[in-house]
Amino acid sequence: MPAATIEIGADVGFCWGLLADPRLVPDWIAAVAQVDVLDSNAAGRAVRVRFVGMPSTGSMDYQLTYHYDEPARRMSWTTAGEAERELDGEAWLEALDGGRCRLHYTLAAKAGRSLPQWARDTLADDTAERVVRAFQRFVERRAAAP
Repeated sequence: MPAATIEIGADVGFCWGLLADPRLVPDWIAAVAQVDVLDSNAAGRAVRVRFVGMPSTGSMDYQLTYHYDEPARRMSWTTAGEAERELDGEAWLEALDGGRCRLHYTLAAKAGRSLPQWARDTLADDTAERVVRAFQRFVERRAAAP
């Protein structure tokens, strides 16, 4: 599974709060336009989520199930049911000195055969490396905001 790691200039608890909230994904992943939480666990974490992407060029709709290990600041996700896009991944945060943390991220993505080639080409750019960089920018902007 492709993996990426990046250091983030923000506290691990702050980062975990943002990472473990799938409703915020459209704020840092451009290809996701809408998020609907379909089910939550007893702690209030989203465990089944519907995503809609690429609305301007033809919507792509898929659902993910999430699992959380709060003490380890670790989460994983997998595609729920049949979908045009299959995703499996895991992310975890490691605390560093100086109010920084490190994000470890793995992502396996597969576009369905029914998707047109332009959509497959767009999704091919959705790599673990690009995702961690997008999250880093999102978090550091939020941390610097007044």
